[in-house]
Amino acid sequence: MAEDSYQTLLSILRDRDVPHDRDAIKAAFNDPDNQTAIQTWIQEYLTPETLLTRDEAALYATLLKNGQVEALAAQDLSIAQAFTHQEIQNAIEELKRSTAAIEKQTEALRLQQNAMASLVKNDKRTSQTRAHTEKGQVRKWEVEKGHINAAIEELSQSLKYQIVDLEQQSKATDAGVRQTVDNILKSDDKLLLSLQKLASDLDPGQSGDDDTIARIRDLCARLIKHTVEGIRTRLDRIYLDTLKSSNTSNGHDSDNQVNDLQEELESLYSEILPVAQMSAEQQYLEPALRTIAATNGQGQERSVKAVKYICECLTFLVNRIETLLERIEESQCHRMALQFVVDSAKKELARPEPSTTKPSSPTKPNTQRRRKSSSSQTSPIRARTTRRRSSGHDEDIEPEQQLARNLGIILPAEGVSDTARVEALEKMLSERITRLESHANSLQSTAETSISSHLLDAQITLGLLRDSLLAETLYGKVRLIDPDVESDVSKFDHEVQDLQRSLDAVELHALQAKNINREQLVERWSR
Repeated sequence: MAEDSYQTLLSILRDRDVPHDRDAIKAAFNDPDNQTAIQTWIQEYLTPETLLTRDEAALYATLLKNGQVEALAAQDLSIAQAFTHQEIQNAIEELKRSTAAIEKQTEALRLQQNAMASLVKNDKRTSQTRAHTEKGQVRKWEVEKGHINAAIEELSQSLKYQIVDLEQQSKATDAGVRQTVDNILKSDDKLLLSLQKLASDLDPGQSGDDDTIARIRDLCARLIKHTVEGIRTRLDRIYLDTLKSSNTSNGHDSDNQVNDLQEELESLYSEILPVAQMSAEQQYLEPALRTIAATNGQGQERSVKAVKYICECLTFLVNRIETLLERIEESQCHRMALQFVVDSAKKELARPEPSTTKPSSPTKPNTQRRRKSSSSQTSPIRARTTRRRSSGHDEDIEPEQQLARNLGIILPAEGVSDTARVEALEKMLSERITRLESHANSLQSTAETSISSHLLDAQITLGLLRDSLLAETLYGKVRLIDPDVESDVSKFDHEVQDLQRSLDAVELHALQAKNINREQLVERWSR
């Protein structure tokens, strides 16, 4: 207790820039005989009722500096009219009414605070549930990610091994293709050499046969010529012998025989050449021509067979070369595709893994939820309206139209599409929300203005009462004559302080925030 009084005294002296001796004050407080007197003196004289505040001290110093303190002290303050009992009672009644209004507003604020706390609690519970679900989903994703990474690693190793095997197979295939092509080309060269030899061995035969035939014909012509000359010579010798024998006989008959013989010889001369020619041709020329023709036929047949064989061999070589070219092109394309795949796989395997981030649960805005809810409920409303109209009731106005009329809402026409209907309802909802927000803001500003005016009047009244009560008191505590009035004033003071603390605890930003229950009610009845 003594330490608190000591600190209070030092604080008062320090705040008012009063020079003091700290050690002397400490020694006085340490003296047991003086502690009680000092504490009583501090409680009686160093109180807010007797001490000037900093502003009051500064104002007094200014008045003292200007010389207005003596002028004010010389004036008669008794002419100032004090407040009557009725005025005080009226002020108290006004304060009670303002207090009741403040309590009512405080109760409404308390209910709103409870509702807000409930919503915050539900939101917190929902957030915790969502966070728990998200953690479970993240753990599940992590496990799946581990499995996927293991599978990717296994596939990567398998792909690396396959790439190495494919490269080795490609090298072995290239060597095998080169060896196969060399063998095929060597066999083709051997076949072409054999075909060249076979073509060189072929005898054209036409020029030699012509020479032989010409020689045979020449020999046959010579033979015919010599045969004709020999026959004519023999006939001439026979004719001469006959003529000689006829000259020896010298008869008339011999002359006739000579003439007949001469005529016969003349007829034979004309027939000797055709007969000799026919004989030579039948005996020598025709057999020789048949022999040459037979020989030429066998050679030509052998040449035809050789030419056919050469053509077939060349066709086979051409077809095999074309097939080899196609296979080589396919092999080259396959090799290029394989090389491209291998290069792509190497690039993918050499690429670093991207940094993974935790997935965040996307939150949909309220507008999308409202749009979905309104769009999902438009069709049932229209279906219910159609059913009600088709049911044959005698009611002139549908319940939806009656409710919309009571709310001052004009529903879209039935021929309008669902999108236009949703847009019109959202527009009306936004207008109603804006109107409610403006009403809430105006109500809040009106309440704040009324409360602030009442509190200001109460503060001014309390200040006047306090000044009038403390005007003639020098020191000590001020007490009213009537203890009931004093207790009422103290109770009123405590109530005002409680209200002030309650008002200070009110968050205006929370009041300006959206009322979820109100929005749900408007959204529900505006459909």
